[in-house]
Amino acid sequence: MYSKDDINKLYLEIAASIDISDEMFTAAVSEYESLGKWIDKNTPKYRISIFPQGSFGLGTVVKPITDADDYDLDLVCQFEEQYGLTAKQLKVDVVKPLLVEYKKTSRDIENKRRCWHVEYEDIPNFHMDVIPAYANAKLKRINITDHDEEHDTYAYIGSNPSGYITWFFERCAMQRERLLKDYLKEHREIVFSADIEKVKRCKIKTPLQRVVQLLKRHRDIMFAEDNSGNKPISIIITTIAATLYQEEDNVVDALTNILLATPDWINRNKKNDLYYIENPSYPGENFADKWNAHPERATAFFEWIKKATTDLAGEDLYKMSLVDMGDNVKRCFGEKTSKTVFSKVAEEQRAGIKNGSLKVDTSSGNLSIKGTVPVPATRHYGE
Repeated sequence: MYSKDDINKLYLEIAASIDISDEMFTAAVSEYESLGKWIDKNTPKYRISIFPQGSFGLGTVVKPITDADDYDLDLVCQFEEQYGLTAKQLKVDVVKPLLVEYKKTSRDIENKRRCWHVEYEDIPNFHMDVIPAYANAKLKRINITDHDEEHDTYAYIGSNPSGYITWFFERCAMQRERLLKDYLKEHREIVFSADIEKVKRCKIKTPLQRVVQLLKRHRDIMFAEDNSGNKPISIIITTIAATLYQEEDNVVDALTNILLATPDWINRNKKNDLYYIENPSYPGENFADKWNAHPERATAFFEWIKKATTDLAGEDLYKMSLVDMGDNVKRCFGEKTSKTVFSKVAEEQRAGIKNGSLKVDTSSGNLSIKGTVPVPATRHYGE
């Protein structure tokens, strides 16, 4: 049997195992900063900045299921102003040659609707989705290029990725501040004031961020063999989770509350009987607009939420044996994740038995350092 504390610890271990490593995160930051400096140096006519959006900016990156897949690094290539360029000129005539020239890529650059999909030979494990845009200071937003593939036309549309990141972290500001204080207490001697933002990005993960990571991986596993295009998109998952998050201080409560509230929240927010999930940083933009044109996508989302609720927030979790829980983690998050997490659990238990720190939790019957009944230390003198 498992207690809530047991499951919370397990979910934290799972989320940490599917998160990007510090080394990979540092490599990604170094790469987009290098790209930004190179573009700035080679475009004297324009003032341009490069910054991350999406999961890198939110701290909700999830490792690919297999080692053969790449991390997706979403970047905005922002021009300080429009410079009289049409959307096609900005994307095709200015930004594309810069991306081709940078590092002399030998792979094709794919023209997606709102970005250039770029893979560089000498940057393993990553691909970049670079969104060309210009700043609209008057409206406090950016205008990004939008390519209508059917008619091969280009236009500018409004967006606010920086505003979305700000909104997301406002939703978990209290827990983020609490976790930062805890971290600084433990690492006071090595953290300088200039490093605080870096610590927030790399070391502090709130329950909200962990919930988003768990949900995204559960979705990835459920739709791993589904090529229908109905896989729930990350921006909807992230927006709903952040909207429904109530500053819970643990992953179990946050995940359970979000999953249970999601179906009713979606239905209550319909407009004229149409699905409507508004971009909190850009009023009027509906993240669920495709659901209305393709209702099968909404159906797939609700089916996934129902399964995620059973798998991750069901009462049966608390009655599972260690073997059953291992099978559940494997089914929900993948075999590699299950092996990583339970190998760590087994190692901790072996160490606890050896040094006498392990105890039995009388409420669940499980072994942990938080239990109440000590387990006598074991000495294997033959080792």
